[in-house]
Amino acid sequence: MNSPWSALDGAVDSGNLYLEPGVAGRCAKRCSEFRAQLVLLKNDAAALSIVDGFGDRLKSGIDLAAKFGKKASGGDYSMVQAIDDHITVVLEMQQTFEKIEAMYSASEERGTAGINSAGSPL
Repeated sequence: MNSPWSALDGAVDSGNLYLEPGVAGRCAKRCSEFRAQLVLLKNDAAALSIVDGFGDRLKSGIDLAAKFGKKASGGDYSMVQAIDDHITVVLEMQQTFEKIEAMYSASEERGTAGINSAGSPL
């Protein structure tokens, strides 16, 4: 899956995408938390593939239960697959935010090193 977030790495590298210091780190943390919630939802959705209540005597009831079960997991673009796609995008978002935060840290370290070396005796 190709999301807009996967295309933002170049903008981060070129300095065209930035956030205030600390904001990217908080966004990355929230993405991590949201991904964990999505994983739980995915597990719950997988459990929905077994559908009861339509009976086991009539073929139409059995077929209907199977059809609803495949909407949860195993069918064409099931709920599990949709949640998986969301997890992938949130991971891409997290990685983008982490990259921005890492660039701030690296810039801060370079600035500190420059100031320290300017003050050292020759």
